[in-house]
Amino acid sequence: MSIIDRAAASGTATRGCKAELLDGRVRISVDDCVAVLHPLWLRGRSEEPGQIEPVSRQRLFTPRDIALDLRVTSCAVDGDALVTSFSDGHSARLALAGIQRELGWIVDAEEPPAPIAWTTPLDPFPYVDWAGIGWSDDEADPAAVLAALDAFHRHGYVVFRGTPAEEGTVRRVCDRLGYISGNNFGWVFDVRADPRPTDLAYTSVELLAHTDQPYRQPTPGIQLLHCLRNEAPGGDSTLVDGLAAAMALEAADPEAWRACIETEVVFRYDMITDTVVSRGPLLQYDRYGRFEQIRLNTKLDAPVPPPDGDLDAFYRGRRWLTEWLNDPSHQVTFRLEPGDVMFMDNIRVLHGRTSFDASLGVRHLQGAYIDHDGPDTMYRLAVRRHTTRTGGTS
Repeated sequence: MSIIDRAAASGTATRGCKAELLDGRVRISVDDCVAVLHPLWLRGRSEEPGQIEPVSRQRLFTPRDIALDLRVTSCAVDGDALVTSFSDGHSARLALAGIQRELGWIVDAEEPPAPIAWTTPLDPFPYVDWAGIGWSDDEADPAAVLAALDAFHRHGYVVFRGTPAEEGTVRRVCDRLGYISGNNFGWVFDVRADPRPTDLAYTSVELLAHTDQPYRQPTPGIQLLHCLRNEAPGGDSTLVDGLAAAMALEAADPEAWRACIETEVVFRYDMITDTVVSRGPLLQYDRYGRFEQIRLNTKLDAPVPPPDGDLDAFYRGRRWLTEWLNDPSHQVTFRLEPGDVMFMDNIRVLHGRTSFDASLGVRHLQGAYIDHDGPDTMYRLAVRRHTTRTGGTS
């Protein structure tokens, strides 16, 4: 669904909406959609004067201020609002569109699009001209921003082109797209062959598909790698979709898939002077069965043995994922050029690289991490600006 279609689908949709009092609660219905709304849930949505701080829109009342036996005493649909009175004497005019969005009856146009699994390279490759993103909203092309963030949320990566091939640029890109997240390698780190490497990334060896730093709490959300120089033979970048891999494992070997969800794994980075440890499954889903995260870094993982010691299905699943994710037919392979910034979802997309010969040329990238709320917020605000500019019609 396009941004325009999503905006249209998120309209107030109040025609035919009905509300009736039901034992101190509100029964609301539109066509075949029906819900009974709790009085405390409705009361918490009040934005009447004195109920919220006008700038931050945060509530000025707390749970201690509202009685647990609160009841709705009257309700009625009035245009695009649900007018509700409560037993504590408060009355509120509540936007029906907001209620229906929270119930899932209409689309939230500002919500980033859902992920789409991919098993072969995207065509066309999702290169994004940085000029369209700009260093500020004033410089940006709103359509370009929306297109870039739409592609990122759907597929888990894009590559920005045309940034300055200068040290420190990755920090500026982070500041534009979100909020930089520090880690045990610093705010910004250099990826190049080092005679005393603190990580295999700082060598010239091949790196299989992996997620970064599963030993951190939490795992870094989004990784950026900015190319400064890439003159050595080899050193091509690879990306592969962990969501697609999880779906393929579930279909191929449900027992192994379940073991990768249920087995706790210890991830440990320990170079004596720097020790970071975290725990979690290889595959993580929310309580509704939606994919949340893949943690796969076979350089530093160790499953916690169950009481019966049976890890057969887990190791079978771990090996299957490793083989699937490193099958070239599932990967996209490309070469970063100076000024390119690889922007990838580290809890979904796995990355790697081919080996390179550091004696024949310099390969120097600078990396950093940001959290997901940066691009999510940027997307929502871009949709809001687009809707304001076009009136939601184009």
